[in-house]
Amino acid sequence: MRALGIDVGVRKGLDLVLLDADRRVHETLRRVSVADLTKIVPDLEPDCVAIDGPPGWAESGRSRLTERELRWFGIQCFNTPSDPQMAEHPFYEWMTVAFSAFEAIAERYPRWRGGGVRGHAIEVFPHASAVVLAGALPPSGVRVTAWRREVLRGRGVDPSALRSADQVDAALAALTGIHALERRVSAPGDPR
Repeated sequence: MRALGIDVGVRKGLDLVLLDADRRVHETLRRVSVADLTKIVPDLEPDCVAIDGPPGWAESGRSRLTERELRWFGIQCFNTPSDPQMAEHPFYEWMTVAFSAFEAIAERYPRWRGGGVRGHAIEVFPHASAVVLAGALPPSGVRVTAWRREVLRGRGVDPSALRSADQVDAALAALTGIHALERRVSAPGDPR
């Protein structure tokens, strides 16, 4: 059983981390383009793909139910608005990259909408995953990336191969994918 985590970036490209069920890092790739996903992802043969970004704009309003539910737990996240014209604003460019990543692999890994995640692409928010896995928000005054590395270590993932904060987030996404494959998952929000 293997899960591929993808951290989304605009100019830097995508960071990919492949984990197995034993929490071993099998592959790390940096600066991958969305176009390259159509070749790389099938070659890695993950059982699911966990992407750090939304799959599309909100259906209505200024945010999605998922984002509002996370805030109920004190987990801050960015809103995904419903207005596609927001794609012209530089801040939201990373979201459009995430949309493109979901689209690029959709034929082989369609977007998950319920049931088992095997063979699907899922949306993951690595910070929320770290909070759930740690059982608490990060302590104030601690560097978030260092804290996330410790969360990975505490869950059996050796973070020594991870060279950047983006790879740490990709590993957290992959670990979330492993948990989802094991059916140990919580999926807030509307399944659509």
